[in-house]
Amino acid sequence: MSDIDRIFPRWAASWGLLARSNALVRSQCKCCGLQQRVDASVQALRFGGNASPVDQLDKCNVVGCHGTIYFMVARTYGRDWITMLSRDDLRDTLASAAPAVNAVSLDLVRLGQQRG
Repeated sequence: MSDIDRIFPRWAASWGLLARSNALVRSQCKCCGLQQRVDASVQALRFGGNASPVDQLDKCNVVGCHGTIYFMVARTYGRDWITMLSRDDLRDTLASAAPAVNAVSLDLVRLGQQRG
């Protein structure tokens, strides 16, 4: 275990605070790499408003994937995403995790173009 204590922003300390601050939350699967939007208010109802997203893992809900997701947060659009993992053993698994993919990187949507 390292001697470093990771510090997370106060607005990201719990699901309830994330929901109240309108922060952005994503999940990313370590196995398939798929990123998905997460509704912090739903997570607050699911786990409790005082529950922390730090080091919280869940199962991927993509059909056919049996991976594990972790959470990332950002204060608003254009900000860096903060990976909500503090334990070294969990952070070390990211080195061998699948690269991040989403609808844009999979070329499923085109930015700046409307569908007609």
